[in-house]
Amino acid sequence: MVALLPVLVGVPAAVAGGHSSAAAAPSARLVHASLAWGSPAARPGHPHSEPLRRRAGANAAAFPAAAAMSTNWSGYLETGNFTSISADWTVPAVQPSSALEAAGTWIGIDGVQTNTLIQTGTEENTVGGQVEYDAWYELLPQQSIMIGGVTPGDSMRASIKESAPNSGSWMLSIEDLTSGQQFSKKLIYSTPGASAEWIQEAPSDGQGNILTLADYGTVTFTSLDANGAPPSAANMQPVAMVNGATGNVISQPGAFDSNTDQFTVSYTGPVPGTTTPPVCVGSADHPAGSAVAAIAAMRGPGGCAGYWVVTTSGQVIPFGAAAGYGSLPAGGPAPVIDIIATPTGLGYWVATADGAVHPFGDAVGAGDMSGRHLNGSIIAMAATPSGKGYWLVGSDGGIFAFGDARFFGSTGAMRLNRPVVGIAPAPGGGGYWLVASDGGIFAFGVAPFLGSMGAARLNRPVVGMTADPARRGYRMVAADGGIFSFGAPFYGSLGSIHLGADIATMAPSTDGNGYYLLDVQGGVYAFGDAPYLGRA
Repeated sequence: MVALLPVLVGVPAAVAGGHSSAAAAPSARLVHASLAWGSPAARPGHPHSEPLRRRAGANAAAFPAAAAMSTNWSGYLETGNFTSISADWTVPAVQPSSALEAAGTWIGIDGVQTNTLIQTGTEENTVGGQVEYDAWYELLPQQSIMIGGVTPGDSMRASIKESAPNSGSWMLSIEDLTSGQQFSKKLIYSTPGASAEWIQEAPSDGQGNILTLADYGTVTFTSLDANGAPPSAANMQPVAMVNGATGNVISQPGAFDSNTDQFTVSYTGPVPGTTTPPVCVGSADHPAGSAVAAIAAMRGPGGCAGYWVVTTSGQVIPFGAAAGYGSLPAGGPAPVIDIIATPTGLGYWVATADGAVHPFGDAVGAGDMSGRHLNGSIIAMAATPSGKGYWLVGSDGGIFAFGDARFFGSTGAMRLNRPVVGIAPAPGGGGYWLVASDGGIFAFGVAPFLGSMGAARLNRPVVGMTADPARRGYRMVAADGGIFSFGAPFYGSLGSIHLGADIATMAPSTDGNGYYLLDVQGGVYAFGDAPYLGRA
């Protein structure tokens, strides 16, 4: 949702869902909207709602029942096929703050598996010791439309309904039962209806940075309805909000009571003594030109994080502090299969299925397999710690070493049950692991064998792996987002979430204490210390 806030000169940006200690500038004033619901209008240049940002927090165990951890949502969601949603709630009273803080209470359809989201609700915003409350609706990525003012304690009722499945014609209604003011509007909007949500949100500044969550106390959603009936407890998936920097749970829902058809979400706030680091410059979401192939994380000389997503056609899409150093020309002879960051974060290699390696930025070209006979197509790449060499691996497990990368063995001459789908370098570049689609692990050089999923029955095939060099362990990911960790910390998975698109691959965070998952439609999921910076 979009928070109704004026332009505040001299107010430091709040970050990552945690409290800022900086006070608002003395000249900052919060302009209150009229309580009358007269002429709804957009207010450009103000905070926005965002799709669900998944995150695994350091203190995620504080809410072990959560089906998802997020840096901007808390409440419940349901996935499936939806043409309607409704609920009631009472506008919460927000604790006044000198620094800019914001919260939103809403119902909506989509935003979990897509970047589209139709929603309506109330907002609670504070700065300079003043608080403002309003009703609004929004159709992402458009600006929020402010309907009018509300008062803490007012009883609200909201509903969103599509006239017919896949018609794109929606009736959106919200009513202040206490004041008697109401608003309804027919809207034309294209969204698949893949999820329904009842959410307390920390909005963003419109540039992807999550604002500090206002202390809203508690909110109880009642009379929940999806597709004309109360949702079942079995289908309801709780979402807890964590501070994006510390991983501390700051807002969480209680149990959904199917007997009374309600749940309460509560503000828990930051853990005393924690601090929030400065926000690095981020980038907006970018549309991908084709299906995505891989993701590579980087950290620049200034310490700011970023990552690149590359499509199968070779388009490189930068996020955060990652700079774009070039892409492959469209219509290349072979699809892109991997992108690897250089140790400095100032370049990357892009590899294609025919064994070609394309260096960009400060990446060094040390040779490749283009134009040579391959028994199986190239499926992944890994770089040495120096950045002066790399390995390519084929689907048969054949290894091709270039530069200062040493050959430690392969499965190219072995009869495999399933094709190889990933490679991860061992500590210091003295070996590597290969993983097959059935979860079988093959260890070479100094890389120790710590276990595998080869003898287990998997729901979906394994699609990639990462290593944790500091702990000499590794992890693998399946197409459903399930993570299997051996000798390496587990930071979370998507195995219990119904995804709208298969996971394509995974990549380690730059510090090795987290990882990214990337789905075939460009969805990015961040775990551990891996910051979420946008999706393709």
